[in-house]
Amino acid sequence: MMSLRTAFLFILLLGVSALGACSGGSSDYKNSLTFGTGLGGTGFDLIGESTTFSVAAMGSTGQIYFKLESAADMAGRAVRLYINSGTYAQKDYINPQSYGHILLSSFRITDVGAFTVEGDLVEQVGPDIGKETLVAQSTINMTP
Repeated sequence: MMSLRTAFLFILLLGVSALGACSGGSSDYKNSLTFGTGLGGTGFDLIGESTTFSVAAMGSTGQIYFKLESAADMAGRAVRLYINSGTYAQKDYINPQSYGHILLSSFRITDVGAFTVEGDLVEQVGPDIGKETLVAQSTINMTP
């Protein structure tokens, strides 16, 4: 009788922990920043994903596409990119949705070198003040 009670408690604890893992509010999204040479047909995926790009192959546009994915709902917050900790002008992107986890857009780099790109969500907290939250950071290499 004691082993049956122990087995029942073990199964009950296993079931509760499994339910907790399923309903823990975890997201299928993760914090990431990826780069590519263009947008796919759906508009929600990158093509030519890489961290190394050729300045010559990119031509005069130097257009690098990016996908910023946030584990937390972006909640309509704007996205701000810093390239090389502000060595290049920050890039701000209005988020057209009031909810969602992904923003895709592009920026230009026509120089050779390694560039650290930081993606932040910006929440307006005053008339001229924005609270920034780091989502992800990644490095791209531009070759000749």
